Amino acid sequence: MTIINWGLLGPEQLVSERRTRTLGVGVAVRAFNDLAVPSLGGVRFTKGVFLACLGVNVAERVRAEGLQVSNIQVTNAIEALACCLSYENNNWTADKRLLGRTKLQGKNDLSYKAVSSNNFYVTQPMRMATVQTLPGLGLVDAQGERFNSYSLSEDGLNFVKVACHDLKCHRLGIVNYLVRWVKGENSHSNSNPNQYGLQQALSPLVCLSKDAKSILKQRLVSGNDDDANRRRNALQWVSNIEGNPCINWSQPSELTAQHFSDIKSGAYFFMLRDCVMSLLDVIETEVANARSATLDLRESLPKKLTIALSNVKAAADKFISLDYDPSPEQIASVFANECLENSAAAIIVNMVERDNLVLKVRDKFIVKGAAFGGVQSEPTELTADEQLFPQGVSYRIWNLYTLNLDFNDQLDAWLNDQGESDE
Repeated sequence: MTIINWGLLGPEQLVSERRTRTLGVGVAVRAFNDLAVPSLGGVRFTKGVFLACLGVNVAERVRAEGLQVSNIQVTNAIEALACCLSYENNNWTADKRLLGRTKLQGKNDLSYKAVSSNNFYVTQPMRMATVQTLPGLGLVDAQGERFNSYSLSEDGLNFVKVACHDLKCHRLGIVNYLVRWVKGENSHSNSNPNQYGLQQALSPLVCLSKDAKSILKQRLVSGNDDDANRRRNALQWVSNIEGNPCINWSQPSELTAQHFSDIKSGAYFFMLRDCVMSLLDVIETEVANARSATLDLRESLPKKLTIALSNVKAAADKFISLDYDPSPEQIASVFANECLENSAAAIIVNMVERDNLVLKVRDKFIVKGAAFGGVQSEPTELTADEQLFPQGVSYRIWNLYTLNLDFNDQLDAWLNDQGESDE
């Protein structure tokens, strides 16, 4: 079975640099993740939430002074500056909390004009993980989830104020310094001896103050609605998980029966989706290795493809056997039933037509699509640390587990045990 390594920011879709496979089930994926931990989005570390709030705050201040800038442009630039300062300070060592190690090397001009330009930084910044989180936790006021429409709420402003408390750069408060930086009134370079306060404020490698973390945690657990109750209960569950791992689907005492059923249904669906992704990877590899560059569905299937199909059908049967599907319009069940067609060819056609990007159906053949990549790597196995929670559980549960370590000042030790990550 395919095990997805979610990396820094677990996505609502399976993303690579070249292609995005949604298989037409993106709505179900989002629904299951929201049922697991509502409004968490892709947030994994507290500093990422702060940088997003800081970016909105600075952008608002700059616009109030007459310069037209967008929240996205300013926040991306501040995040890029944060990563540059961090890499310079740690000798460009890879870290799971940082992005752009390769892309940012050699970038010496750290003026806002340079840092905010296209192609300076990564295409999927940390900010993207906070799009649902900021309004969901009441840190911004917004209509919908368009980041450029956000304005900081009173709680968001207080969060930024507390996180920046007593930190200065060139005798200016951090927000004031960054406002001047965006307006082009402050130059900046990595060799600046007065940047310590800015580095402490921005660097994802430097923990937020306990008071700032407390504000964020309070926003996560406050409220009496179902979403808040689920976040609060899930946080309690991940807090206790190391002493009582849950790998056999025994309901933990911290979760309600409804919440646990939603998480279990989502996990079974995610395992099915992962099996389908593995199936498509096997097909892609077969097409890449075939002299005709096609897969002929009239011929007997290769052994690896037969095994992958068997895994898909078994996973689909397990999901259907739950007899519980909280996804909108039971999209997940429709998907699962398409994986249980009588013929192998019908299942392959169903899944390739859902992809229709990497692979395509042409008569009785599977052929290359526009995003065809060739031979695909074999799936990886579970690590020991990944066995705290049941297999397939929403990536948001794992992100909440990591966020809780951050809340409790245990993140550095855990990251050291995990090893380096090169983003």
